[in-house]
Amino acid sequence: MFRRLYLGWKALRLPWRRDVLAGTDLAGNLYFERAVRGSRRNRRHVVYSRYIPVNEFTDSTIPVQWQAWMRHTRTSPPTAAELLAEIQRRERLAENVQRLAETEAAARLAIERPDRSKKTADSFQKTAPGEGYMPEVWGAESTVTDRAASLPNAGQEDSENDKDRKDRGK
Repeated sequence: MFRRLYLGWKALRLPWRRDVLAGTDLAGNLYFERAVRGSRRNRRHVVYSRYIPVNEFTDSTIPVQWQAWMRHTRTSPPTAAELLAEIQRRERLAENVQRLAETEAAARLAIERPDRSKKTADSFQKTAPGEGYMPEVWGAESTVTDRAASLPNAGQEDSENDKDRKDRGK
């Protein structure tokens, strides 16, 4: 209760007050705004709830919404509801990432070790490798027409194609 009264008192814009409290975040940091004579923009600064050494300071020390307010990217300070919604969004994101990692690991495992019990006799190769190899067709001196003539049903397809060509020519 005392803290609420203190923060309410600091938020009042009184003529003798230099720093006016703009708001607090969920970690207890206080954000102030100071009017500067001869400047169009107010100065904004933060008072941390605990001491933070310079080497431990990171971007996540201050919430993103407050960072935007401090840099004058947003005009109004963020509300507690906005900060809570951001925390919930990050939790959902972490859950989704965890779920995605699990499904990806399962898919990777299925690719590396396929289920051998599902194979049937029909899924195995029925012809031996190289069984359809015809050395006389694949010679260097053979032409495309020689290869086509050596294939089965080659003459029938050519005659049908010739008929189609003749019909188009009329």
